[in-house]
Amino acid sequence: MKITENIHIVGGANYGLSHGFDCNVYLIDFKDELIMIDAGAGVDVDSIIKNIKEDGLDAGKISKIFFTHSHVDHAGGAFEFHKRFNCDIYMPEEEADFLEKGKEKELALDIAKRTGLYSKDYELINCAVNKRLKHGDVVNIGNTEIKAINVPGHSKGSYCYLLNLPEGRALFSGDVVFVGGFIEVLNCDGSELSDYRKYIDRLGNLNIDMLFPGHNIFVLSQGQKHIDMAIEALNLLFVPKNFI
Repeated sequence: MKITENIHIVGGANYGLSHGFDCNVYLIDFKDELIMIDAGAGVDVDSIIKNIKEDGLDAGKISKIFFTHSHVDHAGGAFEFHKRFNCDIYMPEEEADFLEKGKEKELALDIAKRTGLYSKDYELINCAVNKRLKHGDVVNIGNTEIKAINVPGHSKGSYCYLLNLPEGRALFSGDVVFVGGFIEVLNCDGSELSDYRKYIDRLGNLNIDMLFPGHNIFVLSQGQKHIDMAIEALNLLFVPKNFI
């Protein structure tokens, strides 16, 4: 589904675009190549590819996938997309080992299954990482810079990706911050409210127009307003609104 001149949403449970396990899967069209943000859980890659084709794009042009973190609703599709299109896997360095060799407990997949978020027979297929991203890294795609911003809280290696596009300034926020100023703290290792308090200011004063979270709705204007709501809430006494 085309959102803007250059941005498409091609997967996600919330929009009925792909499997119920999937996060929002975004695609950025750079004409000569396509860049994907996250890849879903890997259960129904064919639906995502179908959506790409229906948008008039060639899935064979997917050159890189930038992952916001290693939780399987975002990263479970890495292996299948890499196998089909030989695209490079860009993963935050803090969680690259989880994707390459992590087991259920390390990924908190065992807890997620007990919670009912995934079926008992779901399995992550580990995938090699081509590029381990660090906080502040910039990747150039043509004339566009993709800046990696580490904001621990949801997980230690949760990253947002900042881009300046012709249609505006965009932030792909993964599970760090959502429309309405929601955050997402989980009851598992690596997910810490104290980390949110310490690092959320990295998203301050970015003048974001378009905010594309990993779940639920996105906004095409005044995106910074929603980020600032989370920043303000994390500076007050009470626990901020949690996505789950």
